[in-house]
Amino acid sequence: MGSSERFANGYGRNLGRAYEVLRSEGVRALWFRILGQAVYRRTILFERDLFEKGLEESLRPQSAAIEVTISELKWSEADEYAAFLPGVTAAEVRSRLEQGHRCFIARHEGIAANAVWAATGSARIRYLDCEIQLAPDEVYIYESYTAPAFRRRHIAGARAAAMLQYFRGSSFTRMLAAVMPENAGGIGAALKAGYRPIGVIGWAGIRPWRRYFCRIEAGSRPVTLNRHPSPRA
Repeated sequence: MGSSERFANGYGRNLGRAYEVLRSEGVRALWFRILGQAVYRRTILFERDLFEKGLEESLRPQSAAIEVTISELKWSEADEYAAFLPGVTAAEVRSRLEQGHRCFIARHEGIAANAVWAATGSARIRYLDCEIQLAPDEVYIYESYTAPAFRRRHIAGARAAAMLQYFRGSSFTRMLAAVMPENAGGIGAALKAGYRPIGVIGWAGIRPWRRYFCRIEAGSRPVTLNRHPSPRA
């Protein structure tokens, strides 16, 4: 295959992806995805107060539409998780566990259905290529995923309730999560889980002149970004 043919094939793939984003998410989402590849990226920062009034309802055990068991992922189950979520390797999973990250996973008849990760101390936000520094009573929630065959079964709600109970009982007071503004499904899930938006974090510019920003609403606890994270999963 010649260079001109390779270029044409690559251009065709990129055009196809752009069309799919445009068709499913709209012009605004496409525009920010283009910017995100070059000079500008941002996410909405969400907060979940673990001692807010009315939280007791969320802490009650919730039932999924099918029977599930919820547990923490073990070192020996890294290969299972890598098969569950495409794009993540078993080595990455083990690296996260070594750093003290926890993964809460829901299974139906032994098959992984839903999972989410929780980090303390600090956590890398891969999309922004930075780390968020966490206070001792804060936990950062990331990479929530439900296998396609188990969606719309209310499994995430059951897993979230178990996770809330765990962290509240372990002296944590705040959970944080970052969601891209174009991810309507992710925003809806965060709001349904009791999170509220408290600001926007991101960067603008081209390396090495990239400028990070962290705009948190007045009255909310601030967060700190580390602009030069060490390589992590």
